[in-house]
Amino acid sequence: MSTSVFVYDAGMLIALERQDSAARLLHRLQTEGGHPPVVPLPVLAQAWRPGRWTPLSRVIPECVIFGVRAVPAPPCGVCIAGHTEDDARRAGRLLATAAVPEQKRPDAVDALAVVVAARHPAAIVVTSDPYDLTAYRDELADGTNVQVLAVPDIAGLLAGKRVLR
Repeated sequence: MSTSVFVYDAGMLIALERQDSAARLLHRLQTEGGHPPVVPLPVLAQAWRPGRWTPLSRVIPECVIFGVRAVPAPPCGVCIAGHTEDDARRAGRLLATAAVPEQKRPDAVDALAVVVAARHPAAIVVTSDPYDLTAYRDELADGTNVQVLAVPDIAGLLAGKRVLR
């Protein structure tokens, strides 16, 4: 579907947990070949809820959990390397400088998802907080390779509409 790496924010994991049909189709397309979707480790912590079986139990093994050593190794050098100290510093700078919407509080997990996405040559962050993530992306000097997709716009993307921010 795309040469961009898809990075899932908690909003996408929640949509998959709720078995949203557009989210499930996008996920299936992303896992059929190329780079699997990336889930930053803090995003997984934010979205995971206990239970013997949940839809996420099936989804997570099909993703690269960024920041975790995995066997087999992820398909790209960025994912193999995992987090760096600079990732945390960059996310912290974003929290201090990004113009997030007034009614929202800065979110370290969202900022880190954008930093992880920016380390890839081209990435799309799928989120339920598009304005927040766009603010973080716009604050990054190397954020031009990152696009933002709102969960409600997934069906539009799959239909060929221009919905990326």
